[in-house]
Amino acid sequence: MLKKEKKKKREKQALPAQARPGISITPGVMVPDVPIDGSTFDADSPVGMENLRLAMNELGGKWRLQVLWSLRSGDGLRYVGIKNTIPGITDMMLSQSLRELCQSGLAERQQYQEIPPRVEYRILPDGAALIPIIRGIIDWQENREFPNSSSAN
Repeated sequence: MLKKEKKKKREKQALPAQARPGISITPGVMVPDVPIDGSTFDADSPVGMENLRLAMNELGGKWRLQVLWSLRSGDGLRYVGIKNTIPGITDMMLSQSLRELCQSGLAERQQYQEIPPRVEYRILPDGAALIPIIRGIIDWQENREFPNSSSAN
């Protein structure tokens, strides 16, 4: 498959479930494995599992999605600005996450030739396509019901 075709396919898949025809997100309702383009797809096929594995390799880990979320405005953010939005992240993990996101084409690093040197990070279109998905994860977590949560307080 050509690079442009893959990119178009990823852009279509990045649509939030609410924007997909025939799919709604309702608590307790299964979302069918129906691709947007109407083609047949078996999520349990080796291809489906391989694509899931590849996506998890790019997005996995504790910090990468949080870094992308911090960059969601599209404005350039400096390292310290990103670090201040993510409680608990170490310098090493932030540096590694930013480097990996840039290598994956989800974010970019812009270095300005100034004194003192200035570096900013921005989200790229492929990274921005993940923001509705991350928002969905946040919404899912906010709407979860935990057993015995009222008795824990």
